This record gives sequence, C-alpha cells and structure tokens, in this order.
Amino acid sequence: MRKTDAKTLKSCLPQWLREHGLPLHKPFACLNPAHQDAHPSMGYNEKNQTVHCFACGATYDIFDLVGQEENLTDFPSKMKAVNRRYGGGEVIRVTAKPTRVFPYKERVGRPDPYFTGRGLSDETVRRFGLVVENGYAVLPVFVDGVCRSVCRRAIDPAVEPRYQNSRGAMQLWNSAAMERAAGKALFVTEGIFDALSLEELGFPAVALCGAANTGRLMQALDAREAKPERVILAGDSDAAGQGMNGKLREQLTTRGIGCAALALPGDCKDVNEALVQDRDALQAACEAAATAQEVQQQPTLEDEFLAYLGRRGGAAVMSTGIAGLDKALDGGLHAGLTVLGAVSSMGKTSLMLQMADTLAAAGRNVLFITIEMSRMELIAKSAVRGTKARARSLLDGKLPEEKVRGLISAYRKKTGGRVELCEPDAPLTPAFLDEKVSAFCAQHESPVLFLDYLQLVAAGRAGMTEKQTADAAVAMLKQLARRYDMPVIAASSLNREAYRPGSAEPGMSAFKESGSVEYSADLLLVLKYRTDADKEIKTGPRHLVLTILKNRFGATGESIPLDYEPEKELFRDGAAKAAPRTGRNIIR
Repeated sequence: MRKTDAKTLKSCLPQWLREHGLPLHKPFACLNPAHQDAHPSMGYNEKNQTVHCFACGATYDIFDLVGQEENLTDFPSKMKAVNRRYGGGEVIRVTAKPTRVFPYKERVGRPDPYFTGRGLSDETVRRFGLVVENGYAVLPVFVDGVCRSVCRRAIDPAVEPRYQNSRGAMQLWNSAAMERAAGKALFVTEGIFDALSLEELGFPAVALCGAANTGRLMQALDAREAKPERVILAGDSDAAGQGMNGKLREQLTTRGIGCAALALPGDCKDVNEALVQDRDALQAACEAAATAQEVQQQPTLEDEFLAYLGRRGGAAVMSTGIAGLDKALDGGLHAGLTVLGAVSSMGKTSLMLQMADTLAAAGRNVLFITIEMSRMELIAKSAVRGTKARARSLLDGKLPEEKVRGLISAYRKKTGGRVELCEPDAPLTPAFLDEKVSAFCAQHESPVLFLDYLQLVAAGRAGMTEKQTADAAVAMLKQLARRYDMPVIAASSLNREAYRPGSAEPGMSAFKESGSVEYSADLLLVLKYRTDADKEIKTGPRHLVLTILKNRFGATGESIPLDYEPEKELFRDGAAKAAPRTGRNIIR
C-alpha cells in the first residue's frame, strides 16, 4: 500500500523509533541535537504521533526526524523521504503539512497610538502586521508569509485575560531575519516588542516567544547554510532573561557561533523600555555589540553569582500574608517548589488563592493554574473574601448587579490585574504546563506559580501509571522553579491512609502515592485539624494547623495555627497555640 498523505505517513513514527532502538512506553534521551540530555526526558505521544522533551521543550514528528537525519528543510522533501522509507512506492500526491493558519494573511498593520507609545513607527507597524482589536494589541507571527500563531496583549485595563496567545506552541517571531543576518549579527530577544524595537532601529532580530524555544532557534540555525557571524543575546535584565542568555550562549558555543550580550543602557529592564527612554543610547549599544572586534568573555563565577543576587534583589523572599508562616519561613516564600498537602475539603485552594491575592496586591505577578475549579469560581472566592457576601450567592446570581460589580471591581483593584487565572481547555500535561509558563515569562517578569492541583495533571503519554504521571508533573514544576527563579506552590492530595479514622497525623509518608513529592519539594506543608475535637465542629471557624514537614530554607517541624472561615473564604493566624507536637511530627 502506498502511503502518500501526510496523516498516514505520520503514523509511521513508532516504526522509526523501533528502528533506532528507542522505546515507546518509557523516556529516552532527547533527540534535539542542541540538548545534551544526561537524564532521559523525551517520550512518545501516541495520540499526536510526536515525541516531546519535557526538559528542553522540543517536539518532533516523523517528518522532523527524517528531515534532521537527511538534512532536509522544506516539507515536500521531508515527505518524499518518509514515503521513500515507509510508503512502499513513489509519492503520487504530496499534501501540505497541516498547520494552524490565522486570519492575518497579509502583513497589513494599522498604526495606533499604543504602538507609537512603545516607540514603533507606522512603517514598522505596517511591515509586521500589528493591529489593535477589542482592547488587545495583536502581534501576528508569520512563517513563510503565513500567520502560524498570534500573541495578544491587553492594552485596556478592563480587558481580561491580560495575555491571550493562540493555542499550541508559539513559533519564532520574525524568523526571516536570519536571512538578513547571514554573515552579520543576529539579535535574539524573549518577547516580540523587544525584537520589534531592534527592527525599528534596523537590526535583524528574532523573538523566541518563550524560553523553551531556544531549541527551535537552534534547529533553524542548523538548517541554514549561511549563518550569522555572531548572535547578540538581548534577554531582559531579570532572572528569566539572563537564564535565556546563558542557555543560548552554551548552545551557540557548541556550534562555533560567537555571541555577546547586549548591554542595556541605564537601568532599563528590557530593549523596548530602552527604545522608549533613549533611542540614541540603545542604537549605540546595539552598534557596539554588533561590531565589537572581540566577543565578550564568559563572566567569572564571582561575577555570575553577584549578578544573580542583583537580579533577585528584594524580591527573593515574598510574604504570604500569614504572619506565622512568614516567621517560620524566615520572611516568606523563596524561589523553589512548595507542595501543600491536605485531605479533601480542608481549604487548600482557598489558602493558596488568598496567598496569590496577597502577593499580587504587593506587586508580584501571579499565574494560578486551576484544574479542579473554574476560573469564575476562583474569582468569586477572591471577591467575597472577608465580606458578608458568599461565593455561592455570587455565582448563583442571587446578588444585585450593583453589588456584583462592586465586589469584582474591588478585587480587580486590590490585585492590580496581576493575577492570571488559567483554566486549561485541554488536558494539562507537563508539556502544556511548560508551554504556558514559558509563554507567560516571555511577556513579563516571572510570576509566582500556583497549581491546583497536582494529581489532576494529565499523563504526558499513553501507558503512564498514576505515580509516573505525578513524578513527571513534579519534575516539570521543579524545573520551572529553577529555570525562572520563582516560587511554585502546588496543592496535593494525600494517600488513602490519611483519610481513615484514627490514622496517625499526616507525615511525609502521606505523599508516597503522590509521586516524588517528598524528594523534590523544597518546602513540604501539610494542613490538618488542630485536634481531634476540632474535626467535630460543624459551624464557625475551623481550627487548623499548618505543619512544616520539610524545609530546605530553614527549620523543620514547626506548626502554625490557623483559623479558617469557609463562608468568608478567609484564613487568619490562629489565636490558640498549636497542639503539642509528638515525636512522630518532628522530621529531623
């Protein structure tokens, strides 16, 4: 049988994997040439007929893999090669590889005062097809003249969500710039507005549209015969930007491509801010980076560590709003993975949401990914916190419209629009989690990430057990915390033993069925009733205690009393002291 259409040929991926000695049902070393994979992190996705790496974010189908083997760049050539191997005959009909095409087919941008305020000329706006629609700045991403993905950024404070990208992986923005940069300097940024700013000044610039796209950039460079003489790393001055610069430097060095970091003028946090503040100073900095005779040397370890401390600044520790917890944690949350465990209906979601709103009110970006509850349910919880209104009444439409508007407006003003509530409309796999967080960090400073909750993360590939699925989710959360130097807080259920009457108070063993939580978490918290008598209380505040089972940042074993008023969605520091700890509660 002749396999001549792309969909049928795509299903030959398992055969390719077997030929190369790669398993279908367990991880194997990443096939991305730019990823030196010491620990197998790539897996086969039967549903999509792709392989995906949870570490570097690379995703390949059989056309990508065969094209990589035979050094092919265009899809018709790749398809002919796959058909030659697995189709059993010559290609009769070559169909285009399915792609998502968006309704920005022509690069016809429309000038708008918003773009002018970002330092962009009308010519740049028209050249790259920028438009303002429905309160969003729309930034289309063209590949070979076709819009493959879209980034939407809210410019009206009343518009939610603040960022609304097209589903699926974001492509490299302005990949055509690599042609103009052949034999010269190519600038690489995180976000699109930074790359637009460089193009405004006449410098070829590509935006990754997500830190995970470094692998995609390497693939594009590998496929080109005429490569740039050097790459200018133009990441933001924050931890995510410097992390991108470091990762790119490592990958470019192995390919023999020189690179240098763009020195942003003044105290500017990114390229676009520099364009708006001092266009001439940015022009001079870019020319210096592009024409310098020698590429900047790698910083010393001392310089690197001091730069790390400078990037973190005063935001290294963040208050949770719970005084007892902040004191136990030496000030509050640190960058790293925190797991909050409790039996069901104890208030895990409400506690995390209260922390999220507190952080946002203090000026921190928050990304709250919810799987268990809807986005509107979470908004209702936040809006009624500490008031006489009830979340259920708000959701059921029992409150007057004026009251509803007042509650929602007060919530929005308090948090400053810095809480993005993400309710995935597709299975939340580790890969989706990586993509979502990377897209968020590509647009603004890294957030405090909340996940509700761990056991609802979907399997990354068919055949994974519940424990393997949880392990993969924990590994991805840990990696994101490190990559973006941010706190990650995930809710977790406990194993069945913790629910049985008369069972011992939950300890680390209660997380055993939740994957490698007890090994990977930097901070492990468990929320429980203060005493057995408290379990019987049906009305009024619940008397709870938050116990620190593990703490890489300080003391372990401390218990913080909390009073939880479910009707008000409010946690307070407990007035009574925590119950005396027994030896089994103290983890040394």
